[in-house]
Amino acid sequence: MDITRKRIINPQRYLYALHPGDKFYIAVPLAEEDYPRLQFYGLLPDSPARIPIPRRAATTLNANGKWKVLRDLPKEKRSFEHDYHIVDWHGNDHYGTCWQSRWCYQRELVPPTELAFIIENGVLYSPLLLNTDSSFTIIKAAMNIALEMLGRCEVWTAERAPAVPPVKQTEVPWEILRPGTSLQNDWEAYIDKIVERKPKGQQTVIRQRHEHLWHMAPDFCVLGSQNFWGYVVYGFTALNLYIFECNEVNNATYVFNGDWKSASQLTKTEVLSGHVQEARIYHTEKWYERTGKLISRAGKWVA
Repeated sequence: MDITRKRIINPQRYLYALHPGDKFYIAVPLAEEDYPRLQFYGLLPDSPARIPIPRRAATTLNANGKWKVLRDLPKEKRSFEHDYHIVDWHGNDHYGTCWQSRWCYQRELVPPTELAFIIENGVLYSPLLLNTDSSFTIIKAAMNIALEMLGRCEVWTAERAPAVPPVKQTEVPWEILRPGTSLQNDWEAYIDKIVERKPKGQQTVIRQRHEHLWHMAPDFCVLGSQNFWGYVVYGFTALNLYIFECNEVNNATYVFNGDWKSASQLTKTEVLSGHVQEARIYHTEKWYERTGKLISRAGKWVA
């Protein structure tokens, strides 16, 4: 069945031709003009399966998950950071960062679905899906991701799907920057892209955190792509320390010990779950102090 909409709410109405338990793909035969739109989401014809870069609602939900507000629980006090610019009565400019606290509803993270799409033989494919009640959230996500990217999609059953299924291997969503003359330029360009879409009150805050970690002299940096878009990993190999810094304010910095190869294979859900990191440093007034002490302390252990 062809689906041409901005988004769908109930996937069941588009699955009437399927039997319970049937396997199928969400697929889109591509025209020439579709490829630049898919490239905007990081999907390329010759690459392994990729999680689309979060751009709008469906791809952001797929890549980052969402916060569920818990209105039935007592509110909690939460701090919010932003930069400011004021002009005093002498006409002098003053810049800085300030914190404001307010009472907010508690919340919990709904994990991302992290569906990876692939282009093969002129067709965009979702992962293989299963027509069951428990899969409707994933089916809805796959349909809405395709509709966001291209405005249309189709349900392909086994009869129309290719004899050889699309490759399942998913590309690691990181770009490693090794020491070299272009390292700082590439890092700076990436940080610029991170902050350009953020509200002006957050841009300086985000940039200053990344600059702080950069000036701690990591021996390599890793730039996130796909579902990790906006993350930078600062690698201190001699310290066996890897610091994940994200592009969101009022969030947290994740610290991992171990070899980088293992860390690079973590999914976004694993990073955000809070069960695999060595430490989690929240974005509070003491963030700079705590990250600096963490790195310097690890350095003493190595020495």
